[in-house]
Amino acid sequence: MSQTREFRRGEDVVVIHDSGRPDGPEYVLVHGLGMAHDYWSELASVLEQTGRVHALDLPGFGDAPEPAAPLSMPAAGELLAELLVAEGIDRAVLVGHSTGAQVVTETAARHPELVDRVVLIAPTVNPRERTLAKQTMRFLQDIALVHPKALWYGVSLYAKAGPRWYAANLLPMLEHRIELVLPAVTAPTLVIRGEHDRIVPRDWAEEVARLVPDGRYAEVPGRGHETMIRAGRRVGELVARHAQGLPAGRPASLVDPPPTDRPLGVAAALGVMARDYAYAGVRQFAWLGARHEPHAWRRGEPDKPQVVLLPGVYEHWSFMRPLGDALNAEGHRVVVVHGMRANRRPIAETAARVAKALARSAPPPAGRVIVAHSKGGLIGKHVLLDDEGESLGVRGVVAICTPFAGARRARLFGDPSIRALLPGDATIVRLEDAASVNARIVSVFGTFDPHVPDGSALEGAMNVQVAVAGHFRVLAAPETAEAVLAGIARLTDDAHGATGSAPSSSTR
Repeated sequence: MSQTREFRRGEDVVVIHDSGRPDGPEYVLVHGLGMAHDYWSELASVLEQTGRVHALDLPGFGDAPEPAAPLSMPAAGELLAELLVAEGIDRAVLVGHSTGAQVVTETAARHPELVDRVVLIAPTVNPRERTLAKQTMRFLQDIALVHPKALWYGVSLYAKAGPRWYAANLLPMLEHRIELVLPAVTAPTLVIRGEHDRIVPRDWAEEVARLVPDGRYAEVPGRGHETMIRAGRRVGELVARHAQGLPAGRPASLVDPPPTDRPLGVAAALGVMARDYAYAGVRQFAWLGARHEPHAWRRGEPDKPQVVLLPGVYEHWSFMRPLGDALNAEGHRVVVVHGMRANRRPIAETAARVAKALARSAPPPAGRVIVAHSKGGLIGKHVLLDDEGESLGVRGVVAICTPFAGARRARLFGDPSIRALLPGDATIVRLEDAASVNARIVSVFGTFDPHVPDGSALEGAMNVQVAVAGHFRVLAAPETAEAVLAGIARLTDDAHGATGSAPSSSTR
């Protein structure tokens, strides 16, 4: 049950909104400029399941009265530290968004004894754009892409704070040099950014993760500066994992540098697509006479996990036979799920069928790993979510060219089974938000995928790029077989290792 109280220091008042359970981490949520505790609601509902949540209204925002003058960022950091001491919030997990990230950073740097962990969501201000004109332009660019839900939150909260008070707090935000403070933050820190955030560019967010001594970086696909409003559940899961000492995002040392490869020209892209579809056309005939998988697939080394092949939409299991042969040659027993036909049924229904098929036999001692293509990867992730007790023995999923964030080009097709892969589909959104199983997924993809133009990289997973272009030809490439074998070994080693740690995310 939510409780509200005030913390006062002179004329500065902070309103604290408490919720959640008394045990577990102590989360302190610090909002950005013009915002208030309200916009944390979806994220807070996730954190409440693991610990105590303290969502703040800083002086002059939300339910907190306006003081005579705005606080500088160092002063706001000191105010937060005094609040932690006065309220008895021991070893807090400080979560700051936008300008709130600047406040949190000051507190963590000045009073490390009060802080257990830090989460910086969309941290401002990018030093290369520290002017009012540039920040205003970035704000307008971000607003142009904002979802109506987030826009309504923002407009209502900005109106409540008032334009005069909002403008008064701009100068302290711009004057603060967070890049000079970050190296003094000793607490493990997770930096979270929305993929389309115009205010916080990727290179700056990655730099923030590198500037703290113990930093990790996570990016939420398809979201902007308001990521915790539109993807509160997913961000909440990342925060909860970080608070509990579990891997969330990538270590800063593995954050990818900006891509230097030139994009394919039109002629080159068309050439890749032509070869890709030609390969797919040939493979579609493989189902003729392929009622049963090869007998050799039934044999394998007992200390290696069983491989379960899941094809994509309009693909028979035989579509993946070249990869199945390669895995079997390396000692894996390979099985398929019959009855999927062209794999046009809904993802959830097919996942249930796969689970039912796997449940007919006890999992082998070394467990199972699902190796899937395209839509098959989404089905595999659904199986991981549904198999909470891991009774099926599935160690993880190696997904190849899978549209984890949806495929926007699916709108070009009239077939409902393909349009179900659109980013806004309810199942796609649910799977995208369910980040808790991403550490048990290895995502393999090529250099150019005409069917998944936004890429198959999955936050929190191990991401591996192979030097092959296409959506279908990737399946037969030796580089892909090598990456899949490495992924299987990684998932199996982590499942049986002494530490039980999940695979960290990296891109090759």
